[in-house]
Amino acid sequence: MPDGGGALALAELLRDVRLVDAPAPAFEIAARLPRPDEPRGLSVSDLLGPRPAFWRRLRGSPPPEPGRERRREAGRDWHRRFGAAMAAEGAFEVRFRRGGITGRLDLLADVPVEIKTGSPGRGPEDLRPEHVEQLASYCALTDRPSGRLVTLGTSGGDRPAVTVVDLAFGDLGAIADELLRRERALRSALADARPDGLERCRWYGRGCEYRTAGLCDCRGTEAEPSAWPGLGSVRRTAREEIARRWANALAASDEPTPFVVPRFSELIYPRRGYFARSGPADEPPPAPPQERFSTGLYERVAAALERGPVGELHRLPPAGPAPEEEVLAWQGDPCLVRTSAASVRLMPRDVRERAPQYLADLGLRCAAVGASRGRLVLAYDRPGPGESPIQVLEVELPDGGRPFRRLALERASAIDAALAAGDGSRLPACPAWMAERCPYRSRCGCAADAGRSQR
Repeated sequence: MPDGGGALALAELLRDVRLVDAPAPAFEIAARLPRPDEPRGLSVSDLLGPRPAFWRRLRGSPPPEPGRERRREAGRDWHRRFGAAMAAEGAFEVRFRRGGITGRLDLLADVPVEIKTGSPGRGPEDLRPEHVEQLASYCALTDRPSGRLVTLGTSGGDRPAVTVVDLAFGDLGAIADELLRRERALRSALADARPDGLERCRWYGRGCEYRTAGLCDCRGTEAEPSAWPGLGSVRRTAREEIARRWANALAASDEPTPFVVPRFSELIYPRRGYFARSGPADEPPPAPPQERFSTGLYERVAAALERGPVGELHRLPPAGPAPEEEVLAWQGDPCLVRTSAASVRLMPRDVRERAPQYLADLGLRCAAVGASRGRLVLAYDRPGPGESPIQVLEVELPDGGRPFRRLALERASAIDAALAAGDGSRLPACPAWMAERCPYRSRCGCAADAGRSQR
């Protein structure tokens, strides 16, 4: 069995990666960082259904129901495929934050675009109210007077029917005010751990999964949902020419080829990936160590990236078979965010030795989307006196990233062969520092095989 690009091959790849400290983008991110005590953002989805959002924060999400989960996964698959087919139309899965509200827009083309899957044939007057409210919210938060609602009718066959409707909103201010009202109400309910001030959700009595799972205390006597202001005079226009063009592009696109591994970490640590998917752990993983970082360091950096211009942070579609894990772009380049408890900043020349997994992760992500350069954002919990908590390293891959692409394919093939043979011993070993907390350490052999470690 081939070793799928062992430790030596990866080390050689990393030696050829070029790194440059980039203080200007680091300063830009640091200037946007929220205060440590700033509350977490509430999503537009939270504000469309404040009661389910309250119970989810308080009691967790309901266990997945097989039928509902299959429909959701099918919808996610079509979203990914549509995003890849529409890559030339604009930025896909755009993330942004305005004040304490976060959004994830399916597509930013000439207007904000929201994509839904469901029954085909929804024309301008046959749109679900919650879909209109969601698009209106995105338009208000991005200060765009109109948006586009796309429905992929997936129930009629293999090729979905595409319906496109443009919506023009006359009073963005009223919509923004309603979002702020809902945000205040939900934050107050969460602070008091009481949902009394929240209106009844529209799904009560209609198969609400929170009621089915016994996670909510709703009784149906709560106040009726109020009408959204600013939506009484929405102008709706069917865009049949766009629907035809997008349907043709979607039909001409190749169906994504399933990749052997779902996450990039399995390509970096293939032996652990093998054991994670070949059977249960020998023992429960040990309790995580005491939190090393101040509250929400990673979330604060994510919020800082989201605070930029709309479209600056978005998902990149894969350039071929690749893990399903998303690859984010910031200011046009693939971006990887990592946090560090180190008191001394990493010099570019030290990253290969002290944090090779960061370079490997970013390199594999760049290769997956056909990019040859990316940005590594390091957030330091305890920066030295006078030092910024943010460091940005600009990374350039050798030979346009093609060696990383070959490494990914070789390692995926090796993992697939190991799973078929029931033997992962010839896969590259994990670094010795991972063995102490590995739930498979009694049988993986990585600690004894430390000479093949990537670190």
